[in-house]
Amino acid sequence: MADTRKLTMVFTLDNGDDFKYNLADPKDELTKSEVDVVMQKMIDIQAIIKNNHKATAIKEAYITTTTQDVLA
Repeated sequence: MADTRKLTMVFTLDNGDDFKYNLADPKDELTKSEVDVVMQKMIDIQAIIKNNHKATAIKEAYITTTTQDVLA
């Protein structure tokens, strides 16, 4: 049995659509304020662009943990 963790950062684009950016294996003690700082920096430097639409706002961020049970 193995657990995997993924951080999902959700941005709002200038056309109103959402854009999800995923990172594998976030550190255990990661805080919302740390993630918000990084997300705002990504917006400020225009690191997120999809189909010519730029990220303009932070929508949410969350960590998903998945457990994989290998069948014998």
